Amino acid sequence: MPSRRLLPIFVALFMVASAPLQADSLANARAQFKAGIAAFQKNELEQARKHLEAAATQLDSRALTYNLGVLYYRLGEYDSAERMFSKLLSTKQRALALYNLGLIALATNQESRAREAFVAVANESTEDNLTKLALGQLEKIGAAPPARWQALMSLYAGFQENIALFPDSAPSALDGGFLESVNAISGYPIRKGNNALQAKLLLYGREYLEETDFNSHLARAETAWKHSGNLYTFKLGLGADQLWQGNSSRERRARLISALSTGQCAVGSESASCSITLHAEQVFAGNRFKAYDGQHYRIDSRYKARHERWRGEFRYRVDYDDRENLDTGAEYFSVSPLGQTLTVGLGYSVTPKLELGTSASYRFNYYRTPHRLEVPEGLFIVRREDNRLTLGLEGEYQATNTVSVRLKLEQAQNNSNIARYDYDRRTATLGVSVRL
Repeated sequence: MPSRRLLPIFVALFMVASAPLQADSLANARAQFKAGIAAFQKNELEQARKHLEAAATQLDSRALTYNLGVLYYRLGEYDSAERMFSKLLSTKQRALALYNLGLIALATNQESRAREAFVAVANESTEDNLTKLALGQLEKIGAAPPARWQALMSLYAGFQENIALFPDSAPSALDGGFLESVNAISGYPIRKGNNALQAKLLLYGREYLEETDFNSHLARAETAWKHSGNLYTFKLGLGADQLWQGNSSRERRARLISALSTGQCAVGSESASCSITLHAEQVFAGNRFKAYDGQHYRIDSRYKARHERWRGEFRYRVDYDDRENLDTGAEYFSVSPLGQTLTVGLGYSVTPKLELGTSASYRFNYYRTPHRLEVPEGLFIVRREDNRLTLGLEGEYQATNTVSVRLKLEQAQNNSNIARYDYDRRTATLGVSVRL
């Protein structure tokens, strides 16, 4: 079974600081470094600390930083060890540093953080021995090694008020139950070193028990080249969608995707990640929806963090549409908004298997071309603006390593300067997800 010992201490590879050192200072720092290594090998840890810390005041070396991390680990000073190894995350020794950070997480009973570190090593390392060590640690803590392919299957039952988004002034609304399913498979048909080819396929469907005109189905396929660097992951790819509404094709989409993400964007959390994604889409609408022909662009930025039992998410998204819009001659309806969405989410793990969460989302839509509407008083010309607030509550219970049960309650309220677009909607869903 794999041990929790750090990889052997090494003395090669000096990185001298940018400011030139005097020859005697450099010689003294090297002598201190060597004396520290000799003391460490004799298990004289305090003496090793004295020499290595003295060397660190005059020498900037990745080897010295690494050895100080090993020394602090042996002394049980895990915060200092983590600080040393974290300095190497932006260097070629990133995978080695991540492996040792995983061992520190195990020593401090942070299993989820250890799992993330070992998975990152297994995905990023180009050294077979280091990859095998990471996989061994994952096996030891009962975590499945990162699979080349992963799958998700889920089935939900729910109830929704105001399916058709009628305004509050409408004489009646359409309410009803539905079944919803999400099935996805993703993986890496080609993976070599820091580069991989990623493929995804998603099938989504919502079937209303009575109001079948509002049934919706989506088929999505994506493929992308993915590069994992020392500090970031970059992705560039292509995607395609087919969306149906009722019994008709609503639209097809061709998409160009690029994304940049990093797991090193915060201090003080067990794990934190930042990402920014850009989408550029060409939309080909069906016969009944020709007004939606055109282009759609999106910039999506996210920050996610976890600290102890708490989980947080912050998301800001900008959507820009340039569609055909609907011109009947007498009236004109714009379907090309500039939208901004701000979302905040917070979760808390009540137990290792049960997490409760809440979220709030605010969206502002500004329609650049004015609407032209016929009203009893005559022709009404107005530039439409919408403000939508969505609040959610959810709970997820992890029944097994692969099966979870989820309950979600959501309320959305849209306020528009055109009364016909005001609406309220409430939705409740309960279902099961299986991850393979």
